[in-house]
Amino acid sequence: MVKFSLQSVYGIALLLIYLKINLSVTGYPSCDSGIIENCTSCDPGTYANESGVDCYCCQVFGQCKIDSLCVPCARGYYNPASQKTSCVACEKGHYANVTGKQECDGCEAGYITNKTGSFECQPCAEGEFQNKTKQSSCNKCDPGGYQNRTGQEECLRCDTGHFSNHPASTGCTACTEGEYQNITGQTNCLKCSPGYFQDQKAQAECSMCKIGTFSKEEGSPKCEDCPKGEFQNVTGQPSCDKCHPGSYQNATGKSLCEPCQITHYCKIFGCHDCKPCPAGTYGNQTGLVDCLACPAGSYSPSTSSGVTQCTECPNGHHNDKKNQSSCVTCDSGTVCNKTGCINCDPCPEGEEADGRGLSECAKCQPGTYKTAAGPSLCQECPDGTYNTNSGSQTKQDCLLCPEDKFCPSSGDNPQPCPASAYCPAGSSDPEFCNTLLKPNKIKMNCEVTSSFIVVMSVIGIVVLVIGVFVTYRVRRYYRLRAGQPDREPLTKSGTHVYTGL
Repeated sequence: MVKFSLQSVYGIALLLIYLKINLSVTGYPSCDSGIIENCTSCDPGTYANESGVDCYCCQVFGQCKIDSLCVPCARGYYNPASQKTSCVACEKGHYANVTGKQECDGCEAGYITNKTGSFECQPCAEGEFQNKTKQSSCNKCDPGGYQNRTGQEECLRCDTGHFSNHPASTGCTACTEGEYQNITGQTNCLKCSPGYFQDQKAQAECSMCKIGTFSKEEGSPKCEDCPKGEFQNVTGQPSCDKCHPGSYQNATGKSLCEPCQITHYCKIFGCHDCKPCPAGTYGNQTGLVDCLACPAGSYSPSTSSGVTQCTECPNGHHNDKKNQSSCVTCDSGTVCNKTGCINCDPCPEGEEADGRGLSECAKCQPGTYKTAAGPSLCQECPDGTYNTNSGSQTKQDCLLCPEDKFCPSSGDNPQPCPASAYCPAGSSDPEFCNTLLKPNKIKMNCEVTSSFIVVMSVIGIVVLVIGVFVTYRVRRYYRLRAGQPDREPLTKSGTHVYTGL
Protein backbone atom coordinates (compact mmCIF):
# COMPACT_ATOMS: atom_id res chain seq x y z
CA MET A 1 0.00 0.00 0.00
CA VAL A 2 1.44 3.34 -1.07
CA LYS A 3 1.46 6.05 1.57
CA PHE A 4 1.55 9.73 0.74
CA SER A 5 2.59 12.45 3.07
CA LEU A 6 0.28 15.34 3.74
CA GLN A 7 2.61 17.72 1.95
CA SER A 8 2.64 15.42 -1.13
CA VAL A 9 -1.16 15.42 -1.23
CA TYR A 10 -1.22 19.21 -0.95
CA GLY A 11 1.26 19.50 -3.77
CA ILE A 12 -0.76 17.23 -6.06
CA ALA A 13 -3.93 19.20 -5.29
CA LEU A 14 -2.27 22.46 -6.21
CA LEU A 15 -1.00 20.92 -9.44
CA LEU A 16 -4.49 19.73 -10.39
CA ILE A 17 -5.95 23.17 -9.65
CA TYR A 18 -3.33 24.75 -11.80
CA LEU A 19 -4.05 22.32 -14.67
CA LYS A 20 -7.80 22.88 -14.33
CA ILE A 21 -7.36 26.62 -14.52
CA ASN A 22 -5.27 26.33 -17.62
CA LEU A 23 -7.74 23.91 -19.22
CA SER A 24 -10.67 26.22 -18.53
CA VAL A 25 -9.01 28.96 -20.45
CA THR A 26 -9.37 26.94 -23.65
CA GLY A 27 -12.44 24.71 -22.91
CA TYR A 28 -15.23 27.09 -21.75
CA PRO A 29 -17.06 30.08 -23.20
CA SER A 30 -15.85 33.40 -22.02
CA CYS A 31 -17.53 35.28 -19.12
CA ASP A 32 -16.62 38.46 -17.53
CA SER A 33 -13.86 37.98 -15.01
CA GLY A 34 -15.22 36.65 -11.75
CA ILE A 35 -18.57 35.52 -13.32
CA ILE A 36 -19.52 32.05 -14.40
CA GLU A 37 -22.31 31.05 -16.71
CA ASN A 38 -25.39 33.06 -15.89
CA CYS A 39 -22.84 35.57 -14.45
CA THR A 40 -22.96 34.89 -10.74
CA SER A 41 -20.26 36.27 -8.43
CA CYS A 42 -17.62 33.96 -7.04
CA ASP A 43 -17.66 33.41 -3.34
CA PRO A 44 -15.00 35.07 -1.28
CA GLY A 45 -11.84 33.05 -1.39
CA THR A 46 -12.60 31.84 -4.94
CA TYR A 47 -11.84 33.25 -8.25
CA ALA A 48 -12.92 32.90 -11.94
CA ASN A 49 -10.36 32.82 -14.66
CA GLU A 50 -10.53 34.61 -17.96
CA SER A 51 -12.95 32.06 -19.47
CA GLY A 52 -15.53 32.71 -16.77
CA VAL A 53 -16.54 29.07 -16.82
CA ASP A 54 -16.22 28.36 -13.11
CA CYS A 55 -15.07 29.82 -9.80
CA TYR A 56 -12.03 28.34 -8.29
CA CYS A 57 -11.20 28.56 -4.66
CA CYS A 58 -7.64 28.86 -3.54
CA GLN A 59 -7.34 25.77 -1.49
CA VAL A 60 -5.27 25.55 1.63
CA PHE A 61 -1.53 26.23 1.37
CA GLY A 62 -2.18 29.09 -1.10
CA GLN A 63 -3.52 32.57 -1.61
CA CYS A 64 -5.62 34.22 -4.33
CA LYS A 65 -3.70 36.91 -6.12
CA ILE A 66 -5.00 39.82 -8.12
CA ASP A 67 -3.82 38.06 -11.23
CA SER A 68 -6.43 35.39 -10.47
CA LEU A 69 -3.79 32.71 -9.86
CA CYS A 70 -3.52 30.65 -6.72
CA VAL A 71 0.09 30.83 -5.41
CA PRO A 72 1.51 28.62 -2.58
CA CYS A 73 2.39 30.43 0.67
CA ALA A 74 6.10 31.16 0.86
CA ARG A 75 8.34 29.73 3.58
CA GLY A 76 7.60 31.40 6.89
CA TYR A 77 3.96 31.87 5.94
CA TYR A 78 0.85 29.74 6.00
CA ASN A 79 -2.81 29.71 5.01
CA PRO A 80 -4.82 28.39 7.93
CA ALA A 81 -8.03 27.79 5.90
CA SER A 82 -9.43 27.79 2.38
CA GLN A 83 -10.63 30.86 0.53
CA LYS A 84 -8.00 33.15 2.10
CA THR A 85 -6.84 35.94 -0.06
CA SER A 86 -3.38 36.21 1.55
CA CYS A 87 -0.91 34.12 3.57
CA VAL A 88 -0.23 34.76 7.25
CA ALA A 89 3.29 35.10 8.71
CA CYS A 90 4.24 32.41 11.18
CA GLU A 91 4.06 33.69 14.73
CA LYS A 92 7.10 33.90 17.03
CA GLY A 93 8.06 30.48 18.18
CA HIS A 94 6.78 28.96 14.95
CA TYR A 95 8.21 28.41 11.51
CA ALA A 96 7.38 27.09 8.03
CA ASN A 97 10.38 25.71 6.25
CA VAL A 98 8.52 24.81 3.01
CA THR A 99 5.99 26.64 0.81
CA GLY A 100 2.28 26.05 0.88
CA LYS A 101 1.87 25.45 4.63
CA GLN A 102 -1.61 25.34 6.12
CA GLU A 103 -0.11 25.93 9.56
CA CYS A 104 3.31 26.72 11.01
CA ASP A 105 5.25 24.23 13.03
CA GLY A 106 6.22 25.05 16.61
CA CYS A 107 9.92 25.25 17.43
CA GLU A 108 11.15 22.21 19.24
CA ALA A 109 12.51 22.45 22.77
CA GLY A 110 15.97 23.97 22.64
CA TYR A 111 15.07 26.12 19.62
CA ILE A 112 13.30 29.47 19.22
CA THR A 113 12.28 32.11 16.76
CA ASN A 114 12.05 35.63 18.08
CA LYS A 115 10.40 37.16 15.02
CA THR A 116 7.37 36.44 12.79
CA GLY A 117 7.63 34.86 9.39
CA SER A 118 10.48 32.54 10.30
CA PHE A 119 11.20 29.59 8.07
CA GLU A 120 13.57 28.01 10.60
CA CYS A 121 14.19 27.98 14.35
CA GLN A 122 17.44 29.09 15.93
CA PRO A 123 19.12 26.90 18.52
CA CYS A 124 19.53 28.31 22.00
CA ALA A 125 23.09 29.53 22.42
CA GLU A 126 25.62 28.03 24.79
CA GLY A 127 24.74 29.01 28.34
CA GLU A 128 21.02 29.01 27.50
CA PHE A 129 18.20 26.48 27.26
CA GLN A 130 14.53 26.12 26.41
CA ASN A 131 12.56 23.21 27.77
CA LYS A 132 9.29 24.14 26.05
CA THR A 133 8.24 24.10 22.41
CA LYS A 134 6.96 27.04 20.39
CA GLN A 135 9.04 29.59 22.31
CA SER A 136 10.37 32.90 21.15
CA SER A 137 13.27 33.21 23.60
CA CYS A 138 15.74 31.05 25.49
CA ASN A 139 16.31 30.99 29.20
CA LYS A 140 19.72 31.63 30.68
CA CYS A 141 21.25 28.93 32.79
CA ASP A 142 21.03 29.82 36.47
CA PRO A 143 24.23 30.25 38.52
CA GLY A 144 25.38 26.80 39.53
CA GLY A 145 24.50 25.42 36.10
CA TYR A 146 25.96 25.62 32.63
CA GLN A 147 25.44 24.56 29.03
CA ASN A 148 28.32 24.17 26.63
CA ARG A 149 26.21 23.09 23.63
CA THR A 150 23.63 24.87 21.52
CA GLY A 151 19.99 23.88 21.12
CA GLN A 152 19.59 22.28 24.53
CA GLU A 153 16.43 21.69 26.50
CA GLU A 154 18.05 22.05 29.91
CA CYS A 155 21.20 23.20 31.67
CA LEU A 156 23.64 20.91 33.34
CA ARG A 157 24.54 21.17 37.02
CA CYS A 158 28.14 21.94 37.84
CA ASP A 159 29.88 18.81 39.07
CA THR A 160 31.27 18.54 42.57
CA GLY A 161 34.52 20.44 42.83
CA HIS A 162 33.19 23.05 40.39
CA PHE A 163 30.95 26.12 40.44
CA SER A 164 29.50 28.88 38.30
CA ASN A 165 28.59 32.17 39.90
CA HIS A 166 26.88 34.03 37.05
CA PRO A 167 23.96 33.24 34.71
CA ALA A 168 24.38 31.87 31.20
CA SER A 169 27.59 30.05 32.03
CA THR A 170 29.03 27.95 29.24
CA GLY A 171 31.21 26.02 31.65
CA CYS A 172 31.99 25.64 35.35
CA THR A 173 35.10 26.84 37.14
CA ALA A 174 37.17 24.37 39.09
CA CYS A 175 37.60 24.99 42.80
CA THR A 176 41.15 26.15 43.50
CA GLU A 177 43.62 24.67 45.95
CA GLY A 178 42.40 25.14 49.49
CA GLU A 179 38.74 24.90 48.42
CA TYR A 180 36.14 22.21 47.76
CA GLN A 181 32.51 21.68 46.78
CA ASN A 182 30.75 18.44 47.62
CA ILE A 183 27.36 19.33 46.10
CA THR A 184 26.53 19.70 42.42
CA GLY A 185 25.06 22.86 40.95
CA GLN A 186 26.67 25.32 43.34
CA THR A 187 27.52 28.96 42.85
CA ASN A 188 30.71 28.99 44.87
CA CYS A 189 33.35 26.79 46.45
CA LEU A 190 33.83 26.36 50.16
CA LYS A 191 37.11 27.00 51.90
CA CYS A 192 38.72 24.12 53.71
CA SER A 193 38.17 24.47 57.43
CA PRO A 194 41.13 24.99 59.77
CA GLY A 195 42.75 21.62 60.31
CA TYR A 196 42.02 20.58 56.71
CA PHE A 197 43.73 21.21 53.39
CA GLN A 198 43.40 20.62 49.67
CA ASP A 199 46.44 20.74 47.41
CA GLN A 200 44.57 19.99 44.16
CA LYS A 201 41.92 21.73 42.09
CA ALA A 202 38.34 20.59 41.42
CA GLN A 203 37.96 18.53 44.58
CA ALA A 204 34.78 17.50 46.34
CA GLU A 205 36.27 17.42 49.81
CA CYS A 206 39.25 18.51 51.87
CA SER A 207 41.71 16.21 53.57
CA MET A 208 42.53 16.27 57.25
CA CYS A 209 45.97 17.37 58.30
CA LYS A 210 47.90 14.34 59.44
CA ILE A 211 49.44 14.04 62.88
CA GLY A 212 52.41 16.31 63.38
CA THR A 213 50.89 18.95 61.09
CA PHE A 214 48.23 21.67 61.26
CA SER A 215 46.49 24.40 59.28
CA LYS A 216 45.23 27.39 61.21
CA GLU A 217 43.63 29.37 58.37
CA GLU A 218 40.60 28.64 56.23
CA GLY A 219 41.39 27.67 52.66
CA SER A 220 44.81 26.16 53.28
CA PRO A 221 46.36 24.46 50.25
CA LYS A 222 48.67 22.49 52.52
CA CYS A 223 49.33 21.73 56.16
CA GLU A 224 52.32 23.04 58.01
CA ASP A 225 54.64 20.98 60.16
CA CYS A 226 54.43 21.60 63.87
CA PRO A 227 57.39 23.81 64.76
CA LYS A 228 60.11 22.87 67.19
CA GLY A 229 58.84 22.74 70.74
CA GLU A 230 55.35 21.68 69.65
CA PHE A 231 53.49 18.50 68.69
CA GLN A 232 50.13 17.24 67.43
CA ASN A 233 48.97 13.65 67.91
CA VAL A 234 45.45 14.11 66.47
CA THR A 235 44.55 14.54 62.79
CA GLY A 236 42.65 17.54 61.46
CA GLN A 237 43.81 20.11 63.95
CA PRO A 238 44.08 23.89 63.50
CA SER A 239 47.12 24.22 65.74
CA CYS A 240 49.83 22.31 67.49
CA ASP A 241 50.23 21.92 71.22
CA LYS A 242 53.31 23.14 73.01
CA CYS A 243 55.46 20.57 74.71
CA HIS A 244 54.68 20.44 78.40
CA PRO A 245 57.31 21.38 81.00
CA GLY A 246 59.68 18.48 81.44
CA SER A 247 59.58 17.58 77.74
CA TYR A 248 60.97 18.95 74.49
CA GLN A 249 60.98 18.54 70.72
CA ASN A 250 63.93 19.72 68.62
CA ALA A 251 62.49 18.65 65.25
CA THR A 252 59.48 19.82 63.21
CA GLY A 253 56.40 17.82 62.23
CA LYS A 254 56.29 15.56 65.27
CA SER A 255 53.33 13.89 66.93
CA LEU A 256 54.79 13.81 70.42
CA CYS A 257 57.40 15.40 72.65
CA GLU A 258 60.29 13.63 74.26
CA PRO A 259 60.88 13.70 78.02
CA CYS A 260 63.93 15.65 79.07
CA GLN A 261 66.86 13.30 79.31
CA ILE A 262 68.40 12.55 82.67
CA THR A 263 70.42 15.48 84.15
CA HIS A 264 68.37 17.92 82.03
CA TYR A 265 65.21 19.93 82.66
CA CYS A 266 62.66 22.28 81.09
CA LYS A 267 60.38 24.41 83.23
CA ILE A 268 58.36 26.16 80.49
CA PHE A 269 55.94 25.14 77.73
CA GLY A 270 57.35 24.71 74.23
CA CYS A 271 60.98 23.76 74.89
CA HIS A 272 63.12 23.13 71.83
CA ASP A 273 65.82 21.56 73.97
CA CYS A 274 66.19 20.75 77.62
CA LYS A 275 68.94 22.49 79.55
CA PRO A 276 71.54 20.70 81.65
CA CYS A 277 71.03 21.00 85.36
CA PRO A 278 72.89 24.10 86.55
CA ALA A 279 75.55 24.18 89.23
CA GLY A 280 74.18 23.38 92.65
CA THR A 281 71.53 21.02 91.31
CA TYR A 282 71.23 17.49 89.96
CA GLY A 283 68.83 15.36 87.92
CA ASN A 284 68.47 11.64 88.50
CA GLN A 285 65.42 10.96 86.32
CA THR A 286 63.92 11.90 82.96
CA GLY A 287 61.20 14.48 82.40
CA LEU A 288 62.28 16.94 85.03
CA VAL A 289 60.49 20.27 85.16
CA ASP A 290 63.21 21.59 87.42
CA CYS A 291 66.41 20.09 88.71
CA LEU A 292 66.70 19.02 92.31
CA ALA A 293 68.68 21.21 94.68
CA CYS A 294 71.85 19.84 96.18
CA PRO A 295 71.20 19.58 99.92
CA ALA A 296 73.32 21.37 102.49
CA GLY A 297 76.65 19.63 102.91
CA SER A 298 76.96 18.84 99.19
CA TYR A 299 77.57 20.56 95.87
CA SER A 300 77.59 20.10 92.11
CA PRO A 301 79.90 22.01 89.79
CA SER A 302 78.84 23.66 86.55
CA THR A 303 79.09 21.18 83.67
CA SER A 304 77.82 21.01 80.09
CA SER A 305 75.84 17.85 80.74
CA GLY A 306 74.67 18.13 84.35
CA VAL A 307 75.11 15.53 87.08
CA THR A 308 72.95 12.72 88.39
CA GLN A 309 73.87 13.30 92.01
CA CYS A 310 75.58 15.87 94.18
CA THR A 311 78.99 15.38 95.73
CA GLU A 312 79.41 15.58 99.48
CA CYS A 313 81.74 18.24 100.73
CA PRO A 314 85.17 16.72 101.45
CA ASN A 315 86.88 16.78 104.84
CA GLY A 316 87.76 20.27 105.91
CA HIS A 317 84.92 21.81 103.89
CA HIS A 318 81.25 22.52 104.45
CA ASN A 319 78.04 23.96 103.00
CA ASP A 320 75.27 25.29 105.19
CA LYS A 321 73.02 26.17 102.20
CA LYS A 322 71.33 24.34 99.36
CA ASN A 323 72.03 24.82 95.65
CA GLN A 324 75.75 25.34 96.03
CA SER A 325 78.28 24.87 93.25
CA SER A 326 81.23 24.40 95.62
CA CYS A 327 81.99 23.86 99.26
CA VAL A 328 83.44 26.41 101.65
CA THR A 329 86.80 25.77 103.27
CA CYS A 330 86.68 25.51 107.04
CA ASP A 331 88.12 28.63 108.63
CA SER A 332 91.13 28.56 110.88
CA GLY A 333 90.09 27.29 114.30
CA THR A 334 87.36 25.02 112.90
CA VAL A 335 87.45 21.55 111.41
CA CYS A 336 85.30 18.99 109.62
CA ASN A 337 86.48 15.42 110.02
CA LYS A 338 83.96 13.79 107.65
CA THR A 339 82.37 14.31 104.24
CA GLY A 340 79.10 16.19 103.87
CA CYS A 341 79.62 18.67 106.68
CA ILE A 342 76.98 21.35 106.93
CA ASN A 343 79.06 23.36 109.40
CA CYS A 344 82.65 23.19 110.59
CA ASP A 345 83.12 22.44 114.27
CA PRO A 346 85.20 24.72 116.50
CA CYS A 347 88.10 23.10 118.29
CA PRO A 348 87.52 22.32 121.99
CA GLU A 349 89.55 23.60 124.97
CA GLY A 350 93.19 22.83 124.70
CA GLU A 351 93.02 22.20 120.94
CA GLU A 352 93.33 24.32 117.82
CA ALA A 353 93.25 24.23 114.02
CA ASP A 354 96.06 26.44 112.87
CA GLY A 355 95.07 26.71 109.20
CA ARG A 356 92.13 26.51 106.78
CA GLY A 357 90.49 23.36 105.49
CA LEU A 358 91.65 21.07 108.31
CA SER A 359 89.83 17.93 109.24
CA GLU A 360 91.26 17.43 112.76
CA CYS A 361 92.03 19.68 115.70
CA ALA A 362 95.50 19.51 117.17
CA LYS A 363 96.34 19.74 120.86
CA CYS A 364 97.88 22.97 121.97
CA GLN A 365 101.65 22.71 121.68
CA PRO A 366 103.85 22.83 124.81
CA GLY A 367 104.17 26.44 125.88
CA THR A 368 100.62 27.27 124.72
CA TYR A 369 97.10 26.93 126.07
CA LYS A 370 93.45 27.48 125.10
CA THR A 371 90.85 28.20 127.71
CA ALA A 372 87.57 27.80 125.75
CA ALA A 373 86.13 25.96 122.78
CA GLY A 374 85.89 28.06 119.66
CA PRO A 375 87.69 29.12 116.53
CA SER A 376 90.48 30.86 118.41
CA LEU A 377 94.03 29.52 118.38
CA CYS A 378 96.15 28.46 121.32
CA GLN A 379 97.92 31.31 123.10
CA GLU A 380 101.59 31.49 124.04
CA CYS A 381 102.45 31.26 127.70
CA PRO A 382 103.64 34.66 129.03
CA ASP A 383 107.36 35.43 128.96
CA GLY A 384 109.15 33.96 131.91
CA THR A 385 106.81 30.95 132.13
CA TYR A 386 106.94 27.51 130.73
CA ASN A 387 104.66 24.57 130.04
CA THR A 388 106.00 21.33 128.68
CA ASN A 389 102.60 19.64 128.37
CA SER A 390 100.35 19.46 125.25
CA GLY A 391 96.67 20.38 125.28
CA SER A 392 96.81 22.86 128.16
CA GLN A 393 93.43 24.43 128.80
CA THR A 394 94.22 27.25 131.27
CA LYS A 395 96.79 29.96 131.72
CA GLN A 396 97.62 28.46 135.08
CA ASP A 397 99.20 25.59 133.23
CA CYS A 398 102.01 28.02 132.38
CA LEU A 399 104.51 27.81 135.31
CA LEU A 400 106.76 30.68 136.49
CA CYS A 401 110.35 30.14 135.60
CA PRO A 402 112.18 29.58 139.00
CA GLU A 403 115.11 31.69 140.34
CA ASP A 404 118.54 31.02 138.98
CA LYS A 405 116.77 29.59 135.92
CA PHE A 406 115.67 31.17 132.70
CA CYS A 407 113.04 30.06 130.21
CA PRO A 408 113.95 31.12 126.66
CA SER A 409 111.07 29.03 125.25
CA SER A 410 107.80 28.60 127.02
CA GLY A 411 107.55 25.10 125.74
CA ASP A 412 110.91 23.94 127.11
CA ASN A 413 112.09 23.16 130.59
CA PRO A 414 113.88 26.01 132.47
CA GLN A 415 117.59 26.43 131.68
CA PRO A 416 120.31 26.92 134.34
CA CYS A 417 121.41 30.53 134.74
CA PRO A 418 125.02 31.06 133.50
CA ALA A 419 127.72 31.74 136.13
CA SER A 420 128.32 35.21 134.75
CA ALA A 421 124.67 36.21 135.09
CA TYR A 422 121.85 36.17 137.51
CA CYS A 423 118.29 35.00 136.83
CA PRO A 424 115.45 36.13 139.04
CA ALA A 425 112.21 34.16 138.98
CA GLY A 426 110.27 34.61 135.73
CA SER A 427 113.35 35.27 133.63
CA SER A 428 113.11 34.51 129.97
CA ASP A 429 116.75 35.48 129.47
CA PRO A 430 119.77 35.61 131.93
CA GLU A 431 120.91 39.03 133.20
CA PHE A 432 124.65 39.29 132.48
CA CYS A 433 126.92 41.65 134.56
CA ASN A 434 129.63 43.91 133.09
CA THR A 435 133.24 42.83 133.14
CA LEU A 436 134.03 44.80 136.31
CA LEU A 437 130.82 43.55 138.01
CA LYS A 438 129.83 40.22 139.38
CA PRO A 439 126.42 38.67 139.88
CA ASN A 440 124.89 38.40 143.31
CA LYS A 441 122.98 35.14 143.31
CA ILE A 442 121.18 36.00 146.48
CA LYS A 443 120.20 39.60 145.84
CA MET A 444 119.77 38.87 142.17
CA ASN A 445 121.80 41.83 141.00
CA CYS A 446 125.35 42.79 139.95
CA GLU A 447 127.99 43.80 142.54
CA VAL A 448 131.22 45.81 142.03
CA THR A 449 134.57 44.11 142.23
CA SER A 450 137.93 45.51 143.73
CA SER A 451 139.24 45.95 140.26
CA PHE A 452 136.24 48.05 139.48
CA ILE A 453 136.97 50.36 142.50
CA VAL A 454 140.63 50.96 141.48
CA VAL A 455 139.72 51.70 137.93
CA MET A 456 136.98 54.09 138.93
CA SER A 457 139.37 55.94 141.36
CA VAL A 458 142.00 56.43 138.67
CA ILE A 459 139.42 57.64 136.29
CA GLY A 460 138.16 60.18 138.89
CA ILE A 461 141.60 61.65 139.53
CA VAL A 462 142.32 62.01 135.85
CA VAL A 463 139.05 63.74 135.28
CA LEU A 464 139.64 66.19 138.17
CA VAL A 465 143.13 67.17 136.96
CA ILE A 466 141.87 67.76 133.49
CA GLY A 467 139.08 69.91 134.83
CA VAL A 468 141.36 72.17 136.89
CA PHE A 469 143.71 72.65 133.97
CA VAL A 470 141.00 73.54 131.61
CA THR A 471 139.53 76.04 134.06
CA TYR A 472 142.83 77.78 134.49
CA ARG A 473 143.43 78.12 130.79
CA VAL A 474 140.08 79.56 130.16
CA ARG A 475 140.27 82.19 132.85
CA ARG A 476 143.73 83.28 131.72
CA TYR A 477 142.53 83.65 128.18
CA TYR A 478 139.78 86.06 129.06
CA ARG A 479 142.00 88.20 131.28
CA LEU A 480 144.53 88.67 128.55
CA ARG A 481 141.84 89.85 126.24
CA ALA A 482 140.79 92.48 128.82
CA GLY A 483 144.37 93.92 129.13
CA GLN A 484 144.78 93.29 132.80
CA PRO A 485 147.82 91.65 134.39
CA ASP A 486 147.35 88.52 136.18
CA ARG A 487 146.09 88.88 139.72
CA GLU A 488 145.99 92.78 139.76
CA PRO A 489 143.68 93.88 142.48
CA LEU A 490 140.88 96.28 141.58
CA THR A 491 141.78 99.07 144.07
CA LYS A 492 142.02 102.00 141.74
CA SER A 493 139.22 103.98 140.42
CA GLY A 494 138.50 103.71 136.79
CA THR A 495 136.21 102.13 134.29
CA HIS A 496 135.18 98.75 135.33
CA VAL A 497 135.35 96.00 132.85
CA TYR A 498 133.57 92.78 133.57
CA THR A 499 134.20 89.58 131.91
CA GLY A 500 133.01 86.14 132.64
CA LEU A 501 133.18 82.64 131.47
